[in-house]
Amino acid sequence: MSETPAIFDVRGVSKIYPTRSRRGQSVAALRDITFSVSDGDSMAIVGESGSGKSTLSRMLLALESPTSGTVSFRGEVVSGRSERELRDFRRRVQIVFQDPLSSLDPRMRVHDLLAEPLRALKIEVDEAERVRELLASVEMPAAAANRYAHQFSGGQRQRIAIARALGPSPDVLIADEPVSALDVSVRAQILNLLSSLVRDFHLTLVFVSHDMAVVRHLCSSIVVLYRGDLVEMGTTEDVFVSPREDYTKELLAAAPRIRAVRAAKRVGPREA
Repeated sequence: MSETPAIFDVRGVSKIYPTRSRRGQSVAALRDITFSVSDGDSMAIVGESGSGKSTLSRMLLALESPTSGTVSFRGEVVSGRSERELRDFRRRVQIVFQDPLSSLDPRMRVHDLLAEPLRALKIEVDEAERVRELLASVEMPAAAANRYAHQFSGGQRQRIAIARALGPSPDVLIADEPVSALDVSVRAQILNLLSSLVRDFHLTLVFVSHDMAVVRHLCSSIVVLYRGDLVEMGTTEDVFVSPREDYTKELLAAAPRIRAVRAAKRVGPREA
């Protein structure tokens, strides 16, 4: 991995969930996970359903605490802290979910959807101006502020969700399968948008996905999870060229060729 300072440091993290079985068994969602995310990196957390990647992303967001181990942000442990102690962290780390329709309140106009995090975090700005800036950053017209999320296409809703995450000017954007529900041409547009935003706003990106083709297009490093274990990590190029683990090789074999995604990017029409 890069030798630049770590923005996230995950050390020996395990997450055990108890079950209601009579035998009192428990389920290990994560086992002894250790890695770091360098400041300015675009890292993918990759694995199939049940690999533990969603649990790990919730740990990075301090929405769950590990059963053992620690998650640190810029050298300070965030796991187990109170919401009051996490106020600044909440501003600096934001998430984009897989399904924007379920994450955007249908009763609120886009202006209020984008302004809500600013109000909650007590960020003093000119709301109207900030909303215009956010919409422009995701290539949406200012007039969108007066409409509701359900009035937009899936790709446009994801743009709004990204704009909402950018509102507090975070250091880190965690994207949880943000393009998996979109068709190929729109997916390429959103990936290109994310790539531009990461570069223009100097963001650190943690990209949670099962799609290796998308990961190669967007990320510079990869962590591969399999049934709660970290089985491989390295630069994207190294993992694609010389995968060490059989599971990683299976993921790569199952992925569509990246040039198909890039071809869609070149010829796909701009969504309405």
